[in-house]
Amino acid sequence: MARSLNLDQLTLRDKIREAARRSHDMIEHLEHAFVPKAHDLRKVARPHDSKSEAPPIADVTIRHHAAMVLESDQYTEGLNEEAEALFEAIAVEVDKLATRGQPR
Repeated sequence: MARSLNLDQLTLRDKIREAARRSHDMIEHLEHAFVPKAHDLRKVARPHDSKSEAPPIADVTIRHHAAMVLESDQYTEGLNEEAEALFEAIAVEVDKLATRGQPR
C-alpha cells in the first residue's frame, strides 16, 4: 500500500478526508499515469505495417511498456485497497452512530 493508516485511531472526519484523498489520488493516477501508459502500450503493440517505412518495434520495447502498465496497475490496486478499507471503516462507524441507543 502507498500509505498505511491505523483506521481505529482516525476520527470519522479524518476517515472521510482520507477517503476523499484516495479517491482524488486514484483519479489523478488513472488519468495521468495508467491510461497514458496503456495507450502507449497499445500503440507499440500494433502489428507492423509492411508498407510503412518505419522500422518494426522491438520486442524489448513492448515488454518495457507492458511492465510499466503492470507496475501502474499494482499501484492502482494499492490505492483501491486503501480506499475500500476507508469506505468500509466509514460505513461501520456511520452504522454505529445511526444505531446508537436503538435496540437491535
